[in-house]
Amino acid sequence: MKPTKVSRLLPLVACLAWTARAAAGPAPVSSLAVIQGQAPEKVKKITLYAVEEGRKAEIANTTVNEQHAFAFAIPAPKEGFYYLSTGGAKGDARIYIKSGDQLKLTLDNGTYTIQAGSAENKQLLQWQNQLHTISQHTFLGDTATYLSFFPKLEALLPKIAGLKKAVNTPNKKFNDLLKYTMDVDVEFAAMRFLLIPHSKHPEKSQYPAYYGQIIQDEKYCDNKLLANGDAGNIVRLYETFTVINGGKKRQGPPSLKENASLFCNDTIKGLLITESLGGFRTFESLTEAIAPVKQYLLTANQQERYLAAEKALRKFSAGEQGFNFAGEDLSGKKVSFNDLKGKVVVVDVWATWCGPCKAELPHLQKLEEEMRGQNVTFLGYSVDETKDKEKWAAFVKEKDMKGVQLFGAGWSDVTKFYDIKGIPRFMVFDQQGRIVSIDAPRPSTPELKAMIEKTLSKG
Repeated sequence: MKPTKVSRLLPLVACLAWTARAAAGPAPVSSLAVIQGQAPEKVKKITLYAVEEGRKAEIANTTVNEQHAFAFAIPAPKEGFYYLSTGGAKGDARIYIKSGDQLKLTLDNGTYTIQAGSAENKQLLQWQNQLHTISQHTFLGDTATYLSFFPKLEALLPKIAGLKKAVNTPNKKFNDLLKYTMDVDVEFAAMRFLLIPHSKHPEKSQYPAYYGQIIQDEKYCDNKLLANGDAGNIVRLYETFTVINGGKKRQGPPSLKENASLFCNDTIKGLLITESLGGFRTFESLTEAIAPVKQYLLTANQQERYLAAEKALRKFSAGEQGFNFAGEDLSGKKVSFNDLKGKVVVVDVWATWCGPCKAELPHLQKLEEEMRGQNVTFLGYSVDETKDKEKWAAFVKEKDMKGVQLFGAGWSDVTKFYDIKGIPRFMVFDQQGRIVSIDAPRPSTPELKAMIEKTLSKG
């Protein structure tokens, strides 16, 4: 899912009439959700986050006015958890928003009180007040030790069953999510407390019995975890917790494949993988670790994050391995760049609507004829949109275009990866799939043929 664009959100100063602004927006007033309230005295800005596949994604921010007031109006919001941040050290305030909601609250560095709001938010606040008894001690700088934290944790645990029974709003979707989230929240707080610095640390023999049930053979099987803005942190924390407390002897750190196997939900495995991408310092180490688990990058968001990580570790210098992009040929068969290793590959990124691309075509066809019989593959990669696929296929047949012709369905991975902003773009790769040039000369100049021949001569 793409995060809601900031331009679709209307940050409001609380003393202004929000209805007039909403009427000018794309969504009807009845679907507009409004969040307004008071910020702590020294806070200057409030940031609003939605949840995108287990992560907090900023969708708007607003400046607090002279009366410490703020407001947001969200046209037709996606129902679920949202977070308000004051930038304080004690975390963000979690709220629940759906179309038409009007929430008025007072923030206080991670906690809040409600003046007016939905049944869901009132129920959520009851839980957050209970959770706060332990969660307040899970941030850096808190002076509590296990001597005070463990008794508070053990006091909360027996209450949870009763708190779940008390969740009875008219919104079944919310009720189910909150009941599930209660267990996740407590585990998160319990693990987090152990894994941050304190002045005193317990021996494992001093842990409450609760810690013994956190590690399970199949963990976080339910996709509802992804509705939690802290899910990315939770899976990483659980991974660390199992290494320290799992009792398994390991030779070195666990692999990404081993860590992914801790979870039984493939999308959550993908979340763990993308949360781990920042730990790699070389392209080779990244691709080696990802290869056994790449099939778990199921969503477009996860795939984009991995692509960005690959790209960040590349310099696109000659000799670097080329990106393994793919497309469909005329028969609908998927063909990838790696399938063509063993030959020099000349890539032409083009489209049927591109005049300069068409102007290069006769020169390209002449070059293909001159290079016939040599160890070269010419690959045409169309960035025509999906709706124009038949137009692309007809053009390829009409012009009798040779080589490998692939349909990329718009400005897809290859253009994003190589920062291709304009076409035609020609690229040359050697027999091992390594970059010769990602901005090669055009066929209408003699330099492209010279580059291909030089690459062939190096074997």
